[in-house]
Amino acid sequence: MRKLLKILWVLTKWCVATVICLEILAFIAISVSNLILYGHAREGSRAVYDAYTLFLQEGGPRETLHNAVSPNPERNRVVWLFGGSTMRGATLDDDKTIASYLAAYLNAAPDGLRYTVKNYGMNSFNSLLETKYLQKLLIEGNKPPNIVVFYDGANDAKYFAEHRTPYGHHGYRRVRSLIESYYKSWFGLFKPLNAALYSSFSKELFDKIHQVAVPIDPNSDALQKMVTAAVQRYDHVDKMTACYGAEFVLFWQPILWTEECDVPPSVKDKERTFLLNSDRFETVRHNFSLPYLVLADRLKHEPYFVSLRDALCKRTSAAYQPDGVHLTDQGRKTAAIRMGKILEKRIKNNFE
Repeated sequence: MRKLLKILWVLTKWCVATVICLEILAFIAISVSNLILYGHAREGSRAVYDAYTLFLQEGGPRETLHNAVSPNPERNRVVWLFGGSTMRGATLDDDKTIASYLAAYLNAAPDGLRYTVKNYGMNSFNSLLETKYLQKLLIEGNKPPNIVVFYDGANDAKYFAEHRTPYGHHGYRRVRSLIESYYKSWFGLFKPLNAALYSSFSKELFDKIHQVAVPIDPNSDALQKMVTAAVQRYDHVDKMTACYGAEFVLFWQPILWTEECDVPPSVKDKERTFLLNSDRFETVRHNFSLPYLVLADRLKHEPYFVSLRDALCKRTSAAYQPDGVHLTDQGRKTAAIRMGKILEKRIKNNFE
């Protein structure tokens, strides 16, 4: 008996050691990949809990410069912008976000209208969390805007590729584990520990490998469910904003991975990245591009949808940062002006 207990003790120690080693290796792999992709060890940025949206950036909404207000209230227009980190602004300069460039463009028009642009972009947000954020702002009594803008595409594709569910979002696995782990197994009696296991780095690494190594089937039920759920979500936002007397516009953001145009070789060289130009990462590009393109194709006939997929094709200088998603100062300015021209027409047609 003593020998059997000793064997069991040794086996237990080796099992625990193996689990700990796997978790450490997964932690290292994820941290290194985050450093390569994002420039820092953590994915996402510092956030605070919010009952409506799950989380918001610690600093709240980012300041928008170049807003203007007319002494005549009838000449004032308000635009709310929602999106992920590209909308919030992958820059330290508040003057060089899409929101600030857009406000400068709109308020330079000689038509007498004055615009207040609100930047509600939040790092890592996709359409699911943006919808929650919009509802939060309206519920909490903020005066409705004239136009609600979603700037989407990249994060919806990213989180579907990672989690393969229509409801994927940043922190999806961790949040779900906190709710479901208690009854997930008998081990759920130790709820904090069980939740930690279900949101472990090992499970996160499994999702990451799924994202980059397992191709998405174009005919899969999961992809079709994601498309259906996203369209239903956008339709809801369109109806909800209309109830408040506002208009909804969905801009499908430009991404280097999905462009269909030729740019000067000198520009391509400046935007060249290891992921985008290596044949070894074909699955990564496929898994990122497929949801983006399929969803855009499904949305293209919706009155609120505007594709900016090739909006940066005429660039003569680098418009994308190395990840192929975030934009340079010039890229944000070009996208904002393109958006401004479209919003100007819609505002004049609907509110004059």
